[in-house]
Amino acid sequence: MARHVASRISPFQPFSGILCASSPPSADGNLLKPVSANGAAASKRRAIRPSAARWASERPKGRQASFTKRVSAVFLMALSLAAMPFESRSSGPDVSFSSDAMVRGGLILLRVQGCESDDVQVVWMGKEIPLVRDREGTLRHGFLAADLNREPGVYPVAVRDPSSGFEKYFELRVNDRDYGVRNIRLPRAKVELDEASLRRVKAEALAVNALWNAECRPPEWEGSFWMPVNNKIVGAFGQRSIINKKKRSPHTGVDIRGKTGAPVRVSNSGTVVLAADHFFTGKSVYVDHGSCIFSMYFHLDQIRVEEGEQIEKGGILGSVGATGRAAGPHLHWGVQINGARVNPLMLIELSRELDP
Repeated sequence: MARHVASRISPFQPFSGILCASSPPSADGNLLKPVSANGAAASKRRAIRPSAARWASERPKGRQASFTKRVSAVFLMALSLAAMPFESRSSGPDVSFSSDAMVRGGLILLRVQGCESDDVQVVWMGKEIPLVRDREGTLRHGFLAADLNREPGVYPVAVRDPSSGFEKYFELRVNDRDYGVRNIRLPRAKVELDEASLRRVKAEALAVNALWNAECRPPEWEGSFWMPVNNKIVGAFGQRSIINKKKRSPHTGVDIRGKTGAPVRVSNSGTVVLAADHFFTGKSVYVDHGSCIFSMYFHLDQIRVEEGEQIEKGGILGSVGATGRAAGPHLHWGVQINGARVNPLMLIELSRELDP
């Protein structure tokens, strides 16, 4: 039933969706307890029944009894409606999605409109999704992302406004996708690491993981994301990597062709949080755009920014190169949203909807 209802969502139409009449599903598939408003409503209904019973026991006989019975039913219905929780009486804000499904490594644009409260929360896969207001302040938007390795299935989305008691639940599907395979030949020293290289790689991984574990910063990005280099894609997102005939991790970004020294521009405004020369990714720049959105630029020939530097959309952060584990000059561009590694090209496509 859930999948059937979700399949009727049209892009950016209000989604009345999977409103849970009983207990809503949690991110791990278990059922959550009903909101406290339900308990209050139940206690009110229990208080109504005794008085109704006494009234029914004292009703007269015959035609007057029939009339009294109808009046009693109407009265009880009115009292029951008055005792219902706020969620059932109010439609709340309008919630819409760019789609009812995504592939692993994909994302969906969420819009919440018609709610003045600053306490609106959206929870997806166990994480609160940062929402950004538009310039008029009447619309909030955010991205729901599924990591490249996310298991296919149906996942719940919770939209809450604690200040009013509003709460709705929806379900979105994550579909599987075969991204294909890529075969690469590299020098043996870049594939089979010695002890010193392994220690270096582990230390670099710790530095990068610290970025993902930090709290979300306020949004610095605005509107659409841009391609950092305007050239042909030569390495697709999600491809399973076969390096020197051995299976390796899937490709978590896109490779863009470029000549050594060609400028690399930041895809949206943000702050440089890491600029370093790493074993695998070579000269690398990590930009935090706020709202738990990061973009990464690898294999640079030169780095032209410093950690802590704020950079505007389109600003030059480095140049195309072939440093690190690279077969030739190109830019590896990656994006991570709320901890999920996603296809940067999908972010470009969806974010265009946010341009004035």
